Amino acid sequence: MTERLYTTPEVRTLLKLTPRTFRRLKHEGKLPFLEPLRPRLGRSERYLAAPLDLYLRGQWGKPQLVFGRRSAR
Repeated sequence: MTERLYTTPEVRTLLKLTPRTFRRLKHEGKLPFLEPLRPRLGRSERYLAAPLDLYLRGQWGKPQLVFGRRSAR
């Protein structure tokens, strides 16, 4: 299963930011939910969709419930 990705223009559209504001906020570290894909694919930077979707739903930074087995120590 592959992860969904957003390109920079898609992220700017979802966040309703101009290119200049997006670059400034990213440079200042004020968009911590953006996780760029490394290494880049082509010329355009791509971002993981899951953290951005959490932010847009208002769930960024909240603990996530994880069900499963505990790791043995």
